[in-house]
Amino acid sequence: MKKYLDCIFPFLIGTALSVSLGLTIWVGFFFVFIPIGLSISIGVFLSILLNNPDLGRKISLSIISLVFLVFLGIMQRENMQIEETVIYLAYFISTGIFTRVLIHYAIAKVFGPLIWGRGYCGWACYTAALLEWLPIKENRHIPKKYTYIRIPVLIISLLIPFILIQSGYDYMTKHVDSSITSFVESKKLDQFIWFLVGYILYYIVGIILAFVFKKRRAFCKVFCPVSLIMKLPTRVSLVKINPTGNKCIKCGKCNEVCPMDVDVRKYIENGQKVLSTECVFCRNCINICPVKAIK
Repeated sequence: MKKYLDCIFPFLIGTALSVSLGLTIWVGFFFVFIPIGLSISIGVFLSILLNNPDLGRKISLSIISLVFLVFLGIMQRENMQIEETVIYLAYFISTGIFTRVLIHYAIAKVFGPLIWGRGYCGWACYTAALLEWLPIKENRHIPKKYTYIRIPVLIISLLIPFILIQSGYDYMTKHVDSSITSFVESKKLDQFIWFLVGYILYYIVGIILAFVFKKRRAFCKVFCPVSLIMKLPTRVSLVKINPTGNKCIKCGKCNEVCPMDVDVRKYIENGQKVLSTECVFCRNCINICPVKAIK
């Protein structure tokens, strides 16, 4: 019974965030963090009920991606890519106005990882939501040299909005005219187009990389710029994969199923927490360990 009761914690956390932010900043947060928390709770519950942890997590990813796409993307016309975050950060520096986009980014990808590491990547990333369902059986190891591609991708992602701002492109106010309605709708259209193009581009690149490297999560290892931002807070995160104390039999199954090529066996064998900043807390290693040496 206790394991079923544990399922409710993500929902409670999502509700707490929704209430605290929805009542003070933007009521729309009720339609963001409650669905996210509920989706993770449903995923954990289905993992236990169906005795298929990976399926439960994939369902959670899919539901959350629909929340992002439908509510934030289509209805609110917001772009959730890193480029927009940089633009709004510049806007904050110049005006002192901290927008809801920055709040979402801070919780999911900057301060949240201090608590749950890269759990966002494993349970809530809308790009991974599609990649996890690809018909690829292999989970091949990606040579480390390819993981450095993320660095120039991050630099380009940061430079694009910076160059636009320096060239006079005023993303926030360029559509102002005599009609405030026209301004709002035009601004939203800009955001939506940027969001849609980025969304499609990430999916195309992600699918190609998955089949090239024979690994569903190849995008996360090779291309995703956000993963680099999350690495630093993840290093000191409170929630980590831990050894249970049961003796590791060195079968290596944990390493085989890790989507991020973490050497889980080495940590557990040495009685250590999994400190790798590549861990997305998918819990595949926990689920497959034959002697329950991982928790």
